[in-house]
Amino acid sequence: MSVSIKSKKAVSTIYSPSHKIETIRKSDSQLAARIAPDATREPGAFRLSYLVEGEGVTASMFAYPDPKSGGGYFLLLAGLPAKPADHDKTVKREVTLVIDRSGSMNGEKIEQAREAALQVIAGLEDGEAFNIIFYNEAVESFANAPVVKNDETTKAAREYIKAMKARGGTNIHDSLLEALRPKPIKDMLPIILFLTDGLPTVGQTSEKAIRETALKGNRFERRIFTFGVGTDVNTPLLEKIAFETRATSTFVMPKEDVEVKVSQVFKRLAGPVLSSPALSAIDKNGKPAHGRILDVLPVKLPDLFDGDQLVLLGRYVGDEPVTFAMTGNFLGKNKSFKFTFKPERATAKNAFVPRLWASRKIGDLVDAIRTLGSESGAIPGISPPATAVNDPRLKELIDEVVRLSTEFGILTEYTAFLAREGTDLSKKDLVFNEARNNFIDRAWNCRSGIASVNQEENGKFQKGQAYLNSSNRMFDAQLNEVTISNVQQVNDRAFYKRGNQWVDSRVIDEARTIKPTRVITFGSEAYSTLVERLAADGRNGCVALKGDIVMVVDGETILVTFPQATTNE
Repeated sequence: MSVSIKSKKAVSTIYSPSHKIETIRKSDSQLAARIAPDATREPGAFRLSYLVEGEGVTASMFAYPDPKSGGGYFLLLAGLPAKPADHDKTVKREVTLVIDRSGSMNGEKIEQAREAALQVIAGLEDGEAFNIIFYNEAVESFANAPVVKNDETTKAAREYIKAMKARGGTNIHDSLLEALRPKPIKDMLPIILFLTDGLPTVGQTSEKAIRETALKGNRFERRIFTFGVGTDVNTPLLEKIAFETRATSTFVMPKEDVEVKVSQVFKRLAGPVLSSPALSAIDKNGKPAHGRILDVLPVKLPDLFDGDQLVLLGRYVGDEPVTFAMTGNFLGKNKSFKFTFKPERATAKNAFVPRLWASRKIGDLVDAIRTLGSESGAIPGISPPATAVNDPRLKELIDEVVRLSTEFGILTEYTAFLAREGTDLSKKDLVFNEARNNFIDRAWNCRSGIASVNQEENGKFQKGQAYLNSSNRMFDAQLNEVTISNVQQVNDRAFYKRGNQWVDSRVIDEARTIKPTRVITFGSEAYSTLVERLAADGRNGCVALKGDIVMVVDGETILVTFPQATTNE
């Protein structure tokens, strides 16, 4: 499926909550989009939205009602001006390259890292700034602090990069400390591109200590984009550092080109348009509207560069109009943009909103469990102490992951067993114990290698998920793509295959039994009435499943049967 959009006004951004799409901008007011090749088999209706350009940042909101919470869920879509920003007006960048030159980098990897560094320096605009830090057991810097790019500093940087040689150990802690130390140049966006191909072997090697250095010691709020070369890296460490500093992590698999991966990330960082954005709810007087929005994800909004869009998810309280204020450095000036939306337009047809929110929430919870593993003193291949396994924080996190996974049909590699035919979801203790064992074995104990890389790739997708993943597509421990068919996400409901029936996740609630109070047969008058009732709320897809269906409608558990057709001979 492909779509062409022509508008009298410039188009800010285009978005699909239902499918991954590829977009081509032909002009300010004309775009083309199509479902990405790897998403063509995703089920469900194809939904598409676009924003026309306003003053600066443009935004719209999708809302889904949740009466039991006194509000609902929202998705805020924000876009930037359609025309690429003039580099003279965008926020200038200060880029610090931190490159591992330990002995394991010797050969092709160090050559690719050298070429990547040369490309980054070449890609900076004159007047922007840079520094270069090489590290093994020692840490050496091109300059004591970032320098402004000009002909002289560029020439010196090229010579410095070409002289780099690989030998020695890996001192990750001190190299980060040095990169974070200098005060950034005024009015520049401070960025670190941090590259390593190994685990810390010299100096401070504790994952927790290194993470705290990068996060708590980052007083100038540098964005730390991390690159793990190969699989012998501490993947949760690199992902956590990047995610918490408004950046991203990238893992370069064996036989992949380091230069290509670094260049792809750096290319996306061209033309900062809105940096350090923050969102809040305000009242009609412009004062904070406390308690109107909560559970906003991501907690830290990312910087927005040319061509970026922001997909923000959260929950709202009340039914009065809500006004959002988005502040940040917009093209070099501190600005605030206001958007007012009416929750009365919330509809169950926007079922993608709570599901996307739940997926991001699960990603954050899994990330917290991974982090807790590093603090428990877990040693790969060795069972953690009982005090760690029984940590009440772990129980709370796992309980919430299982609850959200069950309710929304969103599975992870740790909770995929929920779809298993023999799993009794009503037996909470057994479900919790199996989930805990999976988290201990994988999230805690597996922190490097390909079986750790897959966890970060799955986690990154969930924490930033902007479109549905109805087939629960994920990577397994060998980085093979897998899907799960025994759970179906339909509209705003989740159904589990049990025998020849599809069972609504809400039926599994302790307050209900699987025994229905009413049976409705396909083709009957009652069936037609049911379909009309479901369609009114955008839930008619629930009866499209193949097989009998046990579902909850208006608080009642019903069984919908589809008798097999017979032929008289």
